[in-house]
Amino acid sequence: MASIREKVYWKAPYFAKNWMASWNARRLNRERFGPDYEQALREIAERDKWAPAQFEEHQRRELQKLARHAAEHVPYYRKLFAEIGVDPAEIKGPEDLVRLPILEKSTVRADPLCLLDERLDRRKLIVLHSSGTTGTPLTLYRDVRLNSTSTAFADARCHDVAGVRRRRNKSVSIGGQLVTPTNQTKPPFWVWNQRWQQLYMSSFHLAPQNLDHYVARLREFGGEYIEGYPSSIYVIARHIVDNKLEPVRFKACFTTAETLSDCQRQAIRDAFCCRTYDQYGCVEAVIFAAECPERNMHLSPEIGIVEVVDENDNPCEPGQVGQLICTGLVNHVQPFIRYRLGDIGMLSSDTCPCKSPLPLLGLIEGRTNAALVTRDGRRFGRVALFVEEAFGVAEAQIIQFDYDKFVVRVVPASNYTEADGQKVISNLKYSVGEADVRVELVDRIERTAAGKFQAIICNLPDTSSSGLAGGGV
Repeated sequence: MASIREKVYWKAPYFAKNWMASWNARRLNRERFGPDYEQALREIAERDKWAPAQFEEHQRRELQKLARHAAEHVPYYRKLFAEIGVDPAEIKGPEDLVRLPILEKSTVRADPLCLLDERLDRRKLIVLHSSGTTGTPLTLYRDVRLNSTSTAFADARCHDVAGVRRRRNKSVSIGGQLVTPTNQTKPPFWVWNQRWQQLYMSSFHLAPQNLDHYVARLREFGGEYIEGYPSSIYVIARHIVDNKLEPVRFKACFTTAETLSDCQRQAIRDAFCCRTYDQYGCVEAVIFAAECPERNMHLSPEIGIVEVVDENDNPCEPGQVGQLICTGLVNHVQPFIRYRLGDIGMLSSDTCPCKSPLPLLGLIEGRTNAALVTRDGRRFGRVALFVEEAFGVAEAQIIQFDYDKFVVRVVPASNYTEADGQKVISNLKYSVGEADVRVELVDRIERTAAGKFQAIICNLPDTSSSGLAGGGV
């Protein structure tokens, strides 16, 4: 259900929407760019001078703190350590984590409060919702310090690599939040956040007949970098390239939440005359990785410890592909220890030519899915958009048979009601328009041979050739 603030926003004239976007940034400044952010930047800069052995020792110290904290102040882990007969003091390093069971998303979904530090006042926490690649609705909590720390890592280890910084450089963002109603057919399809010098463009209106408007606004705006979902940025880039339009120049492009393909990289380079820096993370704040100038993905080991396991949950060696299991070292608000992300990847023991001491994440899979396609050419590649607030949904997969015909396969949780299914249907219709949408309850949703979850399956002809990808964290 929309908040009062959201209802006011939708009814406001365009100039007021711009003002409200800037006003919202003022609030977010306190949550992301305060003293904790500046302190985190200084600490990251100091650690960037470390040797790999120092990062390993840092992980050991922080893991020991996390284990003690979780056993003392988090109900789930207090009970867990007692039940399995493990003293938290025995968790001295990453090699000891195998003594603990893997934390599944179903546990988090069923009772997110049992993972919360019981000393915290929930009314003062930042509440976020994430559905990830599996369409599993999760309620997640952060405090200002954790939010600021996550922002600092993204700036220091991703944006700074290209010599730009949020709020300091004019930017274009194309993300997953609605900025104009989905049924709007004429521009503007964007709002201007003056406080952050940010033009926030809708990813819901990228129909072919609207793309010239997007390109014209980008030229007029003159931003220094562009960031967002690769599938959305690619639509605009491909339009520029295919129609032989003059490039719109940026210093850098930053992509996240979806798998970035080589054809997308090339189109972005041709259309925007810049290179792309990919990044990988999650709302749970248990992993963060970002590309260096050599196009290798470097993990930030201070954020979390990453394990890779096979289909039997046995450890994989570097170079072996498996499921990512993460232990967050900076998230003491709602700790996640040995948390199954739902993505596929591998660790690498290679040395990067950039000489960074940070370890390498050799492969990330599991974020690539098809995109739903509307009759007017718009695309939706994130199932999270459609399961929002449907908390009785354990997993969801959307299958598109025609422009106006969909089946949503739902694995129901124990608290599932018919209202959850209706919520999914209404969310989908709100985005794609009037359609025949049927919810089908199933016991499980099959994975691919590689173990990947396909959140969206589009059976329309000739949609795979565009190279668009969806899914994401």
